[in-house]
Amino acid sequence: MQTALHRGSFLNRFRRYPRVRVPMPFTCSLARLEPNGWFRKPSEEVGVVYDLSLRGVRVSTEAPIKPGDQVSLTLRLPKQIAPAEITVATVRWTKDQIYGLAFRKLSQTSLNRLNKYMSIATMARN
Repeated sequence: MQTALHRGSFLNRFRRYPRVRVPMPFTCSLARLEPNGWFRKPSEEVGVVYDLSLRGVRVSTEAPIKPGDQVSLTLRLPKQIAPAEITVATVRWTKDQIYGLAFRKLSQTSLNRLNKYMSIATMARN
């Protein structure tokens, strides 16, 4: 019988961008990208990151989002001074209050921050 940990490791081999289960969940903020009315301010919600790859994230949040929605995301990566800013991410799936977000638009600087964090998290795991 395969455990979830073994199944995740097995599936990770076939991913183009492997996921890293973060050693200690960290916070992020996200905001729905939608046309703003004249007086409507974009609302910002808080989430907790559990898994991360260079192209997506698994996050828990009470934000009112659903598959297909586009959000901006700020990842407060541990041990880094500046956060990684994801300009556009698409909600791909949901289960309860857990969401899979696929990164669509991010700067090279944010990609470098993600890469650095993932390298450190992978070394700490091994």
